[in-house]
Amino acid sequence: MLRILTALALFLSPALTAVAAEDWQPYANARFGYVLDIPPGFELQSEGDNGDGASFHANDNGATLSVFGSTLLDGDFETDVNDRIGYEREGQWRIVYSRVTSAWASFSGSRGEDVFYTRAVALCDGSAAYFRLQYRKSRLTSFDGVISRMAEALRPSEGCQHPPVAAVSNEAPN
Repeated sequence: MLRILTALALFLSPALTAVAAEDWQPYANARFGYVLDIPPGFELQSEGDNGDGASFHANDNGATLSVFGSTLLDGDFETDVNDRIGYEREGQWRIVYSRVTSAWASFSGSRGEDVFYTRAVALCDGSAAYFRLQYRKSRLTSFDGVISRMAEALRPSEGCQHPPVAAVSNEAPN
């Protein structure tokens, strides 16, 4: 039995390495000063005319990704995030998870056969960066690793002196 497991591990090792080495593409936003890694398979669909962000689409699974910056009213990050959670509810999304701190926030929801996950981080100069990933419920577990990596990667650009963003919790996004 040990030989079979060892052979299987040796056989799968190159495949696992290839998956892990897939090319994530960096996205940097100069207007708001944030960076994020875009997962393999997501293609740029459009960029905001005002330079606040971009939208991406994955043709193989229909997922959509929006990345954007926001100027905060009175520099209040938590209010901005809570307002966005309210907008999702107005769009008939059922919020199933939310955690809001002064430096970062995560929230997710479901509606019909779709789910979304949003991550936000406070940036310098009274602004914030967000990403919102929407995909089919049937793909829930296949996006767990993608979401974890993206949540860790969303951060202020170099030179921002905002307090460090706390590490991503291991809680399930949905």
